[in-house]
Amino acid sequence: MTTDTTPDGSSTGPASARPPRLVRLLWDAYDEVERVAGALPTPGQGRAIGRLNAGSWIVAHVAQQQEAYWCTGAQGLEPDEWLAGLDVGFGSEPSVPDYAESLAAFGRVRARAIPYLRSLRDGDLDSIMESSRGSGGAPTVGDLLVRSVGHLFVHTGELATIASLVGAPDMSPPGRLTHSTG
Repeated sequence: MTTDTTPDGSSTGPASARPPRLVRLLWDAYDEVERVAGALPTPGQGRAIGRLNAGSWIVAHVAQQQEAYWCTGAQGLEPDEWLAGLDVGFGSEPSVPDYAESLAAFGRVRARAIPYLRSLRDGDLDSIMESSRGSGGAPTVGDLLVRSVGHLFVHTGELATIASLVGAPDMSPPGRLTHSTG
């Protein structure tokens, strides 16, 4: 996915034109979800192992959360049709969505979220999310960025654990963090 940093993490523009480091850390989290999920061996993709979620559920779950925050929430976009038909939220019954479609949905959500995220500047982080106004205790953009980064890295770790349990080499999350470091 294209952002405002090159693969080695250097900026393609002046620092003042770059989104806050927290946004760039979210891009690192997106990279890690895609890297680890893309390397997850087939046995971990479509079945739960012990109390861990199925790989396909994890990918669809984080895609649905990111869509709610940055696509339908922040931008008022229409929901992804495939994701809208899933019940992969917190506390939902275990399910096993199609793995390839889960990865594709994550990619679609990421592509739709990036323009909004790229537009953010430090002063925007304290803004109340428009879709949350009037709901009491409304989160700020910064609050949702923090939650998103943590949530994505937790589930990336879960995917890496599943990969290890089915015989894959160590995935070593969180990876290089090329967008947010340097």
